[in-house]
Amino acid sequence: MNGQHDALNRLSVLAGIEEGWVDFFGQYRPVPAETKRAFLTAMGFEVTTPEAVAASLAAFEARPWRRTLDPVVVSPEAAGPPSIRLTLPVAGGDAPVDWEVVEENGALHTGKWIPDASSVIGERIEDGLQLRRFRFTLPGTPLCGIHRLRIARGGLGAETTLIITPGHAHLPRPLRDGKGVWGFATQLYALRGGNDWGVGDFSALADLADLAGRQGAAAIGVNPLHALFSARPERFSPYSPSSRKYLNIAYIDVEAVPEFQASAEARRLFAEPAFQADLAAVRQAELIDYPAQARLKRLILEVCWEAFRAGPAQDAESDRGKAYRRFMRDGGDDLRNFAVFEALQAHFLASDPGLGFWRQWPAEYHDPDGPAVGDFARRHADAVGFHIYLQWLADQQLAAAQGACLRGGMPVGLYRDLGVGIADDGAEAWANQKLLCLGVSIGAPPDPLNLAGQDWGLVPFNPFALQDGAYLPFLAVLEANMRHAGAMRLDHAMSLQRLYWVPQGAKADQGAYVRYPVEDLFGLVALASRRKNCLVIGEDLGTVPSGFRERMAERDILGYRLLVFEKRKGRMRPPDEFPRSALIAFGTHDLPSLAGWWRGIDIESRRRLALYPDPALADEEVRQRSGDRSLLREALIGADLLDADFPDGPDIPDDRLERLAEAVHLYLARTPSLLLMAQFEDLLGLSLQMNLPGTTDQHPNWRIRYPREIRAMLADRRLTALTERLAQERPT
Repeated sequence: MNGQHDALNRLSVLAGIEEGWVDFFGQYRPVPAETKRAFLTAMGFEVTTPEAVAASLAAFEARPWRRTLDPVVVSPEAAGPPSIRLTLPVAGGDAPVDWEVVEENGALHTGKWIPDASSVIGERIEDGLQLRRFRFTLPGTPLCGIHRLRIARGGLGAETTLIITPGHAHLPRPLRDGKGVWGFATQLYALRGGNDWGVGDFSALADLADLAGRQGAAAIGVNPLHALFSARPERFSPYSPSSRKYLNIAYIDVEAVPEFQASAEARRLFAEPAFQADLAAVRQAELIDYPAQARLKRLILEVCWEAFRAGPAQDAESDRGKAYRRFMRDGGDDLRNFAVFEALQAHFLASDPGLGFWRQWPAEYHDPDGPAVGDFARRHADAVGFHIYLQWLADQQLAAAQGACLRGGMPVGLYRDLGVGIADDGAEAWANQKLLCLGVSIGAPPDPLNLAGQDWGLVPFNPFALQDGAYLPFLAVLEANMRHAGAMRLDHAMSLQRLYWVPQGAKADQGAYVRYPVEDLFGLVALASRRKNCLVIGEDLGTVPSGFRERMAERDILGYRLLVFEKRKGRMRPPDEFPRSALIAFGTHDLPSLAGWWRGIDIESRRRLALYPDPALADEEVRQRSGDRSLLREALIGADLLDADFPDGPDIPDDRLERLAEAVHLYLARTPSLLLMAQFEDLLGLSLQMNLPGTTDQHPNWRIRYPREIRAMLADRRLTALTERLAQERPT
């Protein structure tokens, strides 16, 4: 029995499952055997019996010996010439090995290497064959990038992906020179444009960019723009996407599509009284009605697609037709698979509302590369093309928004948000089943804000499958979210080192941490950042591993500091104690606005919705909030930003809230932190919370809109006065 337990534990350790974790009460939580089995099963190991565990362990330990080369070699540029591990039969003796490196720019390097005793790092008999493991070093270092390394000796040949990573991520010039800048943070869906269709869109974002640039903003931060589920518009959480590589088509401005202007049929349909009545209803709705706006947009966009197919798509000389074909070509199989998934899901939902999850489809449609899927794509080429067209429109309009930022002189521009995971029933999971650990989800252990822990319902990457795929799917997701952007936020950045997994069906506090190849992933983030000239911000809130923030700072990846959490030794952290390598803000979308925080609307919401496991905890949080208000008030008074008679009670008039907002943002502006982000709801004194963690439909998450249009907001006296001060404190 002991041997069985030892084998399971050893396999778990090798697979990166941590033995236990310390909760926020300081109690050590050992990981039970059933959790280890669930995780190992999700990773692809067979562990149903003791014999199966032993066989899985033996196969895992033998795996490096059964490969001539590792599937990927990630080598930091600063480490010098890459060191390569190579497994060869002893029978080959010291016969030379021919090697060649093909850099991604086409440069070719060749040479010979002769094995000798000094390069041996191990020996083993595997499958009756005596093998030696060597380490050899290339004579030089290729440029940073993704290259191919090939070796050959006699009849033996092998190749691997060689990735050279930079030591630092990209920093825009002002930040590289140590100058702090500022920007606006917004939720794109919340913006009101002059002609939007009930939800903020890319044209509204471009308008905001134009106006914000004139006021001295360096960046505009937005919520994740990931593709959701076009056939299920009620699935609107930006942090539970179908795919992080593609865009949310809800943000397309239909009236800005050239085919809308060119199509008489589209304009006729748009002008119909019934359509206009429905459009007026979604525009006037207090909260965003995602299904209604999706239906209206689809009606017109389908007509636009037909006009495009009949016109520019058929014209070999049309610039639009050429751009569309180039977009398809660049998107390759990944774009095609996404569009096929969209068409398949709509097809099956039309026949049965219970067939939303691809695992519930007939088995022959589970394989994206299978003959049934290929046949479906051919028979429904029009539907597949339509979804590619929608992605192209979204991509063009997002590019226009970033163009508006750059024309306005913003040194950063759009600041996008990369969610930590994907929904297991979406396009990315369907297309990448071998890369994912289906059957578990990711979340967070209990903490003071979420006493029961969190299960986000998102599926994680399998760390070993990532390595087998040379990390290219991970790089592709990074680069997709750096497209048309000058900065990107890594949601839950600790996922570069470890992720908290929860077994399917278990409570959120019954999970455990799984380690990821942290040095490789950090290097890949830096590489993507430099290739795309994109600043990276790592959201490092919550339980942060020791040394993680230092590792980010070393690589010029900014940390994430929220004033609301920055308390030290019974006081609010003073400006000069904030780190330079950080983004600073008052709060975020998961927290109440400044006015809402001061008034305690989040506590009252959780109390009203019975989200506290013990009612006494709500009373304790009220007391704690009172103390936090006092600490903030004292800090602002001490910085000569508030008068000494400023009240510390929750109920204060609007003019006092205006003074508070100004004081808080000037306090943040005085920190050495390189990037300050100001939320519109904080600047304008709005008492709201965009998302209330722990809720689904009990709170209007992701549905709240700003009360006024963009131009009116940015012309608001309170906002213009404050942005003038910010522009003085942090000139672009």
